[in-house]
Amino acid sequence: MKLSLITMQGVYNYGSALQTYASQKVLTDLGCEVEVVDYYPNRMRNYGSLKQLYTDAKPFHKSTWKCMIIAICKYPSMIKLKKVFVPFAEKYFHKTMVYNSNLELCQNPPIADVYCTGSDQVWNDYLEGTFDESYFLNFAPERAKKIAFSASFGRDDIRCEGIAPMRNLLERYSAISVREESGLKILSDIDVKKKKCVLDPTFLLSKKDWMSLAIPIEESDYILVYKLHEDSLTSEIALAIAQRTGKKVVRISSDYLKRIKNGKTIVAPKVEEFISYIANAFVVVTDSFHATAFSLNLNVPFVSVKWKMFNDRIETVLHKVGLERRSVSTIEDALKVYDEKINFQKTNQYLKKESADTMLFLKEALN
Repeated sequence: MKLSLITMQGVYNYGSALQTYASQKVLTDLGCEVEVVDYYPNRMRNYGSLKQLYTDAKPFHKSTWKCMIIAICKYPSMIKLKKVFVPFAEKYFHKTMVYNSNLELCQNPPIADVYCTGSDQVWNDYLEGTFDESYFLNFAPERAKKIAFSASFGRDDIRCEGIAPMRNLLERYSAISVREESGLKILSDIDVKKKKCVLDPTFLLSKKDWMSLAIPIEESDYILVYKLHEDSLTSEIALAIAQRTGKKVVRISSDYLKRIKNGKTIVAPKVEEFISYIANAFVVVTDSFHATAFSLNLNVPFVSVKWKMFNDRIETVLHKVGLERRSVSTIEDALKVYDEKINFQKTNQYLKKESADTMLFLKEALN
């Protein structure tokens, strides 16, 4: 059975790369011949170029010169990220030809028995200001089977009138699973049926699976900081825990300009090293969903820091394993939950059950 998987395969982000890897492996293990659609939407045009960095800065700065300076300063980081993520994708992803627009996809769609919308924020209209119909499989033939595997809206404030235009496309799916409980509500608001909340695909691989992919690192016994949002309290919380424990702080950063004071910054490690940095940590402090997910899966203590939006994706999985208190918004709360030991034997039991439910959904959806 040939399966065409469309997901966020092209962004320079550890979570996106690893969920694509996991999705492909899980579906392959279920007997599918998987092809990842090598699709680049509008916001990904010239990705990593000076032009793209300049365009990204425009909404936040009126000065043309300031935008140019920002682009020039960020460009070396993008070159480093490209050297990390492109080789990983080339090594592990089985990809189609390149598609640079929805029109190209519709005119010459990949041939498959099943078309699948993958995980990550594929149904988020925040990044482009509108929904991308490619991720709703508008290019797939009418009679072909269409499913969604742990798709995410990325946020919980999408209104009925905003998502309603996608209802006809969603009705073509024979099975839909989402990553967050809020996703179920969004779909219910427009009366879309055949839906279920499941785990992110990264949970469907075992600790042994992930460690077989990981590359060893020299660092050990440190507090790991992985933050996606510079205005979150992630660094401050990590340093507060460091002051209490005497442990060193290590930050993984995707930008040479974004470093942590009073700690060590690792800029753009390899994707395989990212796994090791989480596995070897004394504690992980993060505002990232996938860093939280890997901490759970690898049984590493963690503190998950709330940001001003996009928190439901983390809170849904923490609710599933009974660790809602690990999601914090103040330094004081972080220090309290840091002192609480995690019963990983219990969380592993929860995850085992949820993983079985997710696999059952996939098997039924494919059959």
